Amino acid sequence: MTGSVNYPLISVVIPSFNQGQYIEETLLSVIGQQYPNLEILVIDGGSTDNTVEILEKYSSQISYWHSKKDKGQADAINQGINLSSGDIVCWLNSDDMYLPGTLLDIGKRFLGRTDKSHLIYGSAVTINQSKEKLFSDAQTAAPFEEFKLTYADFIVQPSAFWTRKLWQYTGELDIKYNYVLDWEWFIRASKIAEFEYIHKFYSIYRYHPLHKTSNGGLKRREEILDVVSRYSSKYWERLYQEIHISYNIIKKKYDFLNTLKIPKKSFILSFLLPRIMSSVKSQQDFYTVLCMYGL
Repeated sequence: MTGSVNYPLISVVIPSFNQGQYIEETLLSVIGQQYPNLEILVIDGGSTDNTVEILEKYSSQISYWHSKKDKGQADAINQGINLSSGDIVCWLNSDDMYLPGTLLDIGKRFLGRTDKSHLIYGSAVTINQSKEKLFSDAQTAAPFEEFKLTYADFIVQPSAFWTRKLWQYTGELDIKYNYVLDWEWFIRASKIAEFEYIHKFYSIYRYHPLHKTSNGGLKRREEILDVVSRYSSKYWERLYQEIHISYNIIKKKYDFLNTLKIPKKSFILSFLLPRIMSSVKSQQDFYTVLCMYGL
């Protein structure tokens, strides 16, 4: 059925570093798509675990891979996309996965549209898997709002796909960012492209003890504040700054409420912070910042 259709070439870049326990599942989730016009590139930062062994195992199904030191995740992704040749480009972190049928759906949606600056995104199923616990949830994307993107990252990165033309016009990822590299790029890209939200799950986003975003701490909050300061309004910059300064106090209160197993902790927390709340336009704004900061 798919053989009679000239589907656009999709390039999937997989940045990797010491994720040998997950990368095989990631690769199989891409290979298993059986998309008829697919290019897979793995840019590994010189892993010291079993990653290279796995890449060699699947080398016949990988268009390009190397394992050598780089300047971090953003640099690896930049290298991969610049080496790729697809009409549609994307990256999938080496601990995430695609859901079945994702690339075929994306290929169909981009038919006849690869000459435009365009981005398509959907939602992700989230899983948390460790020896102690196993649970799942959803990371649901939202319909596109250009200004909202400047203060809240609602684009689910592993469920986002865009044209090469958009990449060329927007430019590379900024390698100074380790945690918000995707969000900052999406903001820049949104100024020159149409973003199309699809009410559909495209990927599996995995949390685990070594998950980078979950362990970002102060450095991640500083990067978030930097992006808001660069792209959003003074109101949002001030709100992020105030909560950033008071973060440790806020977290202690939040953790205390958590030990009491009190529902709607964020709602109750807002009443314990009258100074911050006096300058907030709505409680939802307060919740937005807490969520972005990982609370």
